Amino acid sequence: MDRELCGELGPAVPVVAMGGIASAEDAIEFLAAGATAVQVGSATFVRPPVMLEVVEGIAGYMAGRGMAEVGEISIRS
Repeated sequence: MDRELCGELGPAVPVVAMGGIASAEDAIEFLAAGATAVQVGSATFVRPPVMLEVVEGIAGYMAGRGMAEVGEISIRS
């Protein structure tokens, strides 16, 4: 995903990241680049509980940094 494109589109245009998200770290990288949502797809065939792991991982990341909303994740966090 292109950080510059997300910056140009601004918050009025939601960007959904998909493809290659198999961990919380992957999802956080996409969110930091400007995605407003992430999709976990193929990874669920290999590890069915991966979606819960991603959600819990994002929640832990945010809690550790005092964040209340996913939108607070940025390249600087």
